[in-house]
Amino acid sequence: MRKIVISDIHGCAAELDQLITKTNAQPEEVIFLGDYVDTGHDSMAVLDRVQEWCSQGATALLGNHDDMFLQWLAEKEIIFYYGRVGGIATINSCLHRLGMDRVEYSELLNDMKKENDIRNIILDHFSSQISFLQSLPLFIKEQDLIFVHAGIHPKKGLEKTTKVEFLNIRDEFIYEYQHPETVIFGHTPTRRIHKQNNVYFGPNRVIGIDGGCAFDGQLNALIIKDGSFETESVLKIKEGK
Repeated sequence: MRKIVISDIHGCAAELDQLITKTNAQPEEVIFLGDYVDTGHDSMAVLDRVQEWCSQGATALLGNHDDMFLQWLAEKEIIFYYGRVGGIATINSCLHRLGMDRVEYSELLNDMKKENDIRNIILDHFSSQISFLQSLPLFIKEQDLIFVHAGIHPKKGLEKTTKVEFLNIRDEFIYEYQHPETVIFGHTPTRRIHKQNNVYFGPNRVIGIDGGCAFDGQLNALIIKDGSFETESVLKIKEGK
């Protein structure tokens, strides 16, 4: 059976729909590598789709932005940082779903009561999505393939890599990894690695698939079949189209 790996959707629901259609993906084939929320305008639609697909056999991992959303909800991440790195888009996606007016980042920075009120509204109305995110693993290993959001520590190896590293590591993993398994990861936009949004195939058995869709790039799919790799992608849909 083939596998279709997708990462860093970041609220790009329409692009996800297009990619699913383009690859003719079936739920049991799909592995999502995290970062369903933030930056893009439809985080909750993406999260609902991923949750629905997982109920039908897909696999999903936790991303650092998904974890930041959970940390903000638990009052362990401040709005100054979370809102600035895309979280305000997720908050507004929740409010839009409930028919409420959107809020500006500056409003929450200057009004702790309003921030807390909105946090409690989200906790009350989106418990299913929140529980789903809380249940997600940090990696999966299948034979000689490792799937992870950001990477693994090249010196510690898979078993000793910490949660923070699974979700956030970048260059140290990408350029220093030397283990025998092939690691498929998102998190670091491939344009930062090889100056293009296409899937990055590293010489050291690392494959980066984050095409930076929410940042005017593209949403990539890595298709694994019979030990070979193919790619498919859809471009970011421009506003108004």
